[in-house]
Amino acid sequence: MSNHYDTIVIGTGPAGLTASSNLAEMGLKVLTLDEQNRIGGQIYRNVENASVTNLVKMGEEYRRGLDLAERFKKSGAEYLGNASVWNVEREGRVCYSRNGVSERITANYVIVATGAMERPVPIPGWTLPGVMGAGAVNGLAKEADLSPSGTVVLAGSGPLLLLEAALLIEKGVKIAAILETTPKIPSPAILPHVPKAVLGTKFLLKGMKMLLDIRKSGVPHYKGVTNLKALGETRVTGVEADCAGKKLSFNSDMLLVHFGVIPDSHIYRLLGCHMEWEENQRYWYPSTDEWGRTNFEQIFAAGDATGVSGALAAEYKGELAALEVAHCHGIIPQYERDCLAKPILKELQQDGYPRPLIDAFFAPDPKRFSFEDTTVLCRCENVTVGDVRNVVSEGVTDLNEVKTITRCGMGPCQGRMCGPALGEIVAAERGSSIPAAGLLTIRPPLKPIPLEEVAAMPIESGGVDPANLFKNQSKKVGH
Repeated sequence: MSNHYDTIVIGTGPAGLTASSNLAEMGLKVLTLDEQNRIGGQIYRNVENASVTNLVKMGEEYRRGLDLAERFKKSGAEYLGNASVWNVEREGRVCYSRNGVSERITANYVIVATGAMERPVPIPGWTLPGVMGAGAVNGLAKEADLSPSGTVVLAGSGPLLLLEAALLIEKGVKIAAILETTPKIPSPAILPHVPKAVLGTKFLLKGMKMLLDIRKSGVPHYKGVTNLKALGETRVTGVEADCAGKKLSFNSDMLLVHFGVIPDSHIYRLLGCHMEWEENQRYWYPSTDEWGRTNFEQIFAAGDATGVSGALAAEYKGELAALEVAHCHGIIPQYERDCLAKPILKELQQDGYPRPLIDAFFAPDPKRFSFEDTTVLCRCENVTVGDVRNVVSEGVTDLNEVKTITRCGMGPCQGRMCGPALGEIVAAERGSSIPAAGLLTIRPPLKPIPLEEVAAMPIESGGVDPANLFKNQSKKVGH
């Protein structure tokens, strides 16, 4: 295996697969890294080994992953699965851990296509066994054809919550209720987006059929839910919520929660990429040009990490990033890049027609969550919401100061599970905006690795040697 590549692609979802395939087809030396043991990312998880039944149940969007996988395998791109990337440097150096060994490799360009993750929202009881993300259950269904047992409650907001509900209903899973935090009466803010959304007829018809299937099933479906709680001592035994002035209560063996998806931005923040705040969807994403180039010449972003737009849009973004990287390598001239990009940009535009309506309809509203003082906010360090509020009340104004004092966000996940809510809580307590509160600083290693792996890495004359990898980095995040 080589230690230097023309391009390193991180991630094998739709963006990573298309970017890698495109570049390898042009004759470039490409390495694709992914921490899963099979290609596909979250949306196309295990698609190459899926049963015929699963392929049918998951729909044609899932089956599209077979075409991407086949193209990738034929492209000649080198692939390493079970490779956990734990450091990326703006000069094109990447460190990853695989099978107990850490390696450092370099590339002329790096395309980061890490996709999106479910938005973590701390509700009372969310640390109980039996509380899972709806996306995680969807992943288990794709990976091993598993389904929840016992009685299930689904709660939260977003189209993926309803999609998972429809899939579980089709499988015959017993669902006690669907509890949506989405308002029963949509905001007038969605109206300007309706005309353009009509152009995405296929997507809207699919959504209408999904809602019709849920209604036909007879599963109780509530909207405008607040004060969601998981009940139980050693595991989930029930779910409570408020709706239209009434208290709802259900016995349940499992609570599946989903509150939308947000970009997985940790690598970009580690690099010091300029980050932008999306106010309506309430998430951070790296600032890029139309080709996915960040503020660092050698670092590109592709897919949902640049703004959540869905699998098809991620695929197109991967193609665009690849075209620009190929142009930078001198493989294609600018006029050819632009010519090849033209139909892709058109497809990207058409795919995006329904997106503003969907985003407006399911726009997250933190006011609908109580964030009770006794609720655990940081799972890694067992920090409660009340702990954070107490520190803010004493005059602390910055997220990293809160982190230093409370250790919230200082655990192995580096704020993946608590960071979004931490920002909401600090901003609300201060009566200010989330950008004013800042972003948690991210440092290597991104994922926990044994120090013996780092010690065993060879010391090189260029770049950062193992002894310096964990030194404090200056704050580099732009707002």
